[in-house]
Amino acid sequence: MKRRDFIKIAAITSLYACAGQSCSPEKKKLKNWMWLRGGQNLSDAELREFYRKLKDDGVHGVLPDGSNEFYERVGHICKQIGLEFHAWRWTMIRPGYMKVHPEWYAVNRNGESVVKHPPYVNYYRWLCPSKKEVEELLINDYTSLCNIEGLNGVHLDYVRYCDVILPVALQPKYNLVQNHEMPQFDYCYCDTCRSKYKAEYGYDPMKLKDRAEDDEQWRQWRLDQLVVLVNKIAESVHKTGKQISAAVFPTPEIARELVRQDWERFNLDAFMPMAYFNDYNGDLKWLADVVKRDAALLKGKAGFYPGLNLGHVRKYGIEKVINVCLANGAQGVTFFPGNEFSDEDWLEFKKIAYK
Repeated sequence: MKRRDFIKIAAITSLYACAGQSCSPEKKKLKNWMWLRGGQNLSDAELREFYRKLKDDGVHGVLPDGSNEFYERVGHICKQIGLEFHAWRWTMIRPGYMKVHPEWYAVNRNGESVVKHPPYVNYYRWLCPSKKEVEELLINDYTSLCNIEGLNGVHLDYVRYCDVILPVALQPKYNLVQNHEMPQFDYCYCDTCRSKYKAEYGYDPMKLKDRAEDDEQWRQWRLDQLVVLVNKIAESVHKTGKQISAAVFPTPEIARELVRQDWERFNLDAFMPMAYFNDYNGDLKWLADVVKRDAALLKGKAGFYPGLNLGHVRKYGIEKVINVCLANGAQGVTFFPGNEFSDEDWLEFKKIAYK
């Protein structure tokens, strides 16, 4: 086992606060969000009815995915009914440019590009954050969204490298035991990254081979590339007067180890850390600790709305799980997927939303 004990990620062992059913959040103004998939085929009247129901049931902001044309419709509706609206768009996974610009994509330690060898699943076609062309593409895309009437901000997702280590509960799905970094999941070793790094530090990271996992300088350099890219996007978005938020991994420590995402250095207005406890074999104590850790980090710096997976939450109950988040410092929560709430789910959600 390497010096970083990845097993500990699955079961955080520090002290936990307010993880039981007896916790009750302070009475304060909450702000709850929903990640929303689809809806493009609905009429404007149907969309308005759906978004009106969200607001009436205690949702304050929506994070829908879709095209710019769809966002034009959503923005108009949200402005009318008073919902905050951030356009949810994947950041580093952009498969649409592979035929024209295959050189924009990430390469693993085996020298394999995601264009021909996507890791884990077919849609994992990761851009390289070190390339100027990628930077320009993403800045232009996100700032173009800011011209949409009724849009309050943009929302980044998959704003990271590929999973060098999967969350522990997901590894069996791929017949993997990832107690170390495997070369086929270790990115990025493209010509741009290698040449930039060699110019700065005097050696080619590809030559590290099995020692790559232990080279903290090379690890930090890649973290820095993504931080610089995200903060340039944020700067451009802020110049338009709009906000920027992101879905990130549960804590900065987990994010750095699993997906090379140093999100505590992102200059964002709000964070939705995906506290999907089932993925880490976690429970409510795990959730409480993660939320408490993030709340202390983000207090006074940015909005903090932990991301909750509806399927994970139902086994404990929506009211109970939200109470744990609020009691440990969350300013509200973000649910995925918001489109799949049942009538029973909404009844539980409203108990908290209107407390």
